[in-house]
Amino acid sequence: MSSTRNIHVWNMLGECQPPLVPAVPCLASAQFLDMEYKEENVEVMISMNVKGTYQDTEHVKFKTLPAVRVASCIMKGGYEQMNDVTATVISWIKANGYTVSGPMFNIYHVSPAQTQNPEEYVTEVCFPIE
Repeated sequence: MSSTRNIHVWNMLGECQPPLVPAVPCLASAQFLDMEYKEENVEVMISMNVKGTYQDTEHVKFKTLPAVRVASCIMKGGYEQMNDVTATVISWIKANGYTVSGPMFNIYHVSPAQTQNPEEYVTEVCFPIE
């Protein structure tokens, strides 16, 4: 997904009224719904935890997500590392007898919303497992 398209998806949260109040800590994530790697036309669902209750909008739906067991790796730095980190997590899953049980997702602990310096990004790469 291009960074321009990615920003557009996050900006859709701005259509909520009243404006969303992020929970503390605010965990923002993107779940990649395609089961195979894709360079373009990626199907993605974004989420963040918020305080309070809100009405659904055309593009934003509110729900409580269930707990899920994951294998994860925390990556510090730019997103160009993502392929290597993803391969490392998948290798660990296979080596330890687990299977992936759903689409992978990232939790953005420090993202472009907090800093313009990619070296400061902190991303948790997660794969649901069983």
